[in-house]
Amino acid sequence: MSLGASLRRFQRFLHPVIVVDGSHLKGRFGGTMFVATAQDRNEQVYLIAFGYGDLENNLSWEWFLDCLKGSLGHIDDLDVAVIINKAARAYIELGYNWHMEELRNLHPNAYDYVIDVGPYKWSYVHCPNRRYKVITTNAAE
Repeated sequence: MSLGASLRRFQRFLHPVIVVDGSHLKGRFGGTMFVATAQDRNEQVYLIAFGYGDLENNLSWEWFLDCLKGSLGHIDDLDVAVIINKAARAYIELGYNWHMEELRNLHPNAYDYVIDVGPYKWSYVHCPNRRYKVITTNAAE
């Protein structure tokens, strides 16, 4: 479910980054609750959409993300997730720099945004602590 007011607010006022997560529901009915959130200019978490699936598997995630994409329509700045993910998971500075240059050439606004956030918060290479190959903030929870 995604309400029109939530979608319009995201498209006009929120940062062009969507965080998705799934939470296992325990109890009589079980299943998984899928959520999509973003942050506003005051870094407050804002719910964009949520859905329910029987299981957390590839098919359920594909369904949820297809519904989300259908609700939002095309947004240019959201098409850079693959590049940002590659930069975030790069183990050496050379790989990180290569992907970040690709991002800068493709979408300068997205590049500026992730640089402003601070690469030490989201990239392996720039993290001041050992992450042991884990990149998560659980922002959706």
